[in-house]
Amino acid sequence: MPKSRTTAAIAALALALPLVAAPDARAAVLVTALPGLPGYPTHRAVAVNDLGQVIGFTSGNGAPHTVHWSPGGAATDLGAGTPSGLNQVGQVLIQEAVSGAGPYVQRPRIWQAGGATDISPGSGWVVASAINNSGSVPMTTSSSSSGYHQERAILWRDGTHTTLPVSGPHLWLSAINDAGVVAGAKLPMFSGDAYAFRCATTTTCERLATVPGSGTYSVEAINGAGVVVGNQGTQALRWDGSGVTVLAEDGGVANGPQALNERGDVVGWTRQFTGERKAVLWPAGGKPVDLGVPGPSEAVAVNQRGDVIGWTSAANPDAPRAFLWRNGTVTYLGSLGGAHSLPTALNDRGTVAGESTTADGTLKAVRWTLPSPAPRR
Repeated sequence: MPKSRTTAAIAALALALPLVAAPDARAAVLVTALPGLPGYPTHRAVAVNDLGQVIGFTSGNGAPHTVHWSPGGAATDLGAGTPSGLNQVGQVLIQEAVSGAGPYVQRPRIWQAGGATDISPGSGWVVASAINNSGSVPMTTSSSSSGYHQERAILWRDGTHTTLPVSGPHLWLSAINDAGVVAGAKLPMFSGDAYAFRCATTTTCERLATVPGSGTYSVEAINGAGVVVGNQGTQALRWDGSGVTVLAEDGGVANGPQALNERGDVVGWTRQFTGERKAVLWPAGGKPVDLGVPGPSEAVAVNQRGDVIGWTSAANPDAPRAFLWRNGTVTYLGSLGGAHSLPTALNDRGTVAGESTTADGTLKAVRWTLPSPAPRR
């Protein structure tokens, strides 16, 4: 049965342990536990916007529920399902699996200001993984009762579903920019090439350049200029216009829309000759920057200022430790008293969202408030 891209990404990040930081390395960072919904033992935060709104989900007591935290920290239950997108005007994209046994059914909806709109184009398994600031959502649908074959590509925009000119049997539509340009990937059933694609309009989709090697392509993000980043196996890729650049032959672009910012900076990881992963920034038009965080480590998001967040594990592979990289300086973000602290998203106003354990091991959603950056010169 298919899984939520957002939920799978959060689970895949849970890997690592804290280092001993310098006493002043986190003194200016405030870490705050976000209140949970009654009856749910575990909460995870997955996105934050520039309004200061945070979204996440519950686990550990039946079906997950999406949670919205206001800038002041108040928690609102948005109902069953997991969030797969949050835009800058406060719209939350939610996917809810409404049937646990075949035929599989998953329905997306958009929540905003207390109301929700079902945007499913029909029955069956619908995957909707991205939303832009206009509320447009690309999605794929399946005619299979098991939901394994995502055959149709559809764009929800201004209350209307439009079929895009690309077909399955295996499609992923994982990114959309504010101009409505959609990017995704296709995998043939038995023969033919796997490739990534970009749909500039609802009537035109173009195949993106491929690189040597085998395996599936995954698109992680697109910016306003139409630059697309993603992966083929363990090759990190950047598509700009008709060309493709291999950022790393053994590495990966981070999962999700904040893997890329508007000026073209990309974050992720590269593998060292020792086999260890190291967090990396690929600046637009520049050489890769090792973030100087001990490995295993990964960078997970970059904002428009160029701030980077990620995690590192040192002596213990079971507890990640959150860090911020800003202008060449690393700051460890701290925890709620436990060993585990994992960042997942940041905004441009000094807020990082993620999760942390308390001293007794309880996992909570958290908000880190960062020190103000030095003025740009």
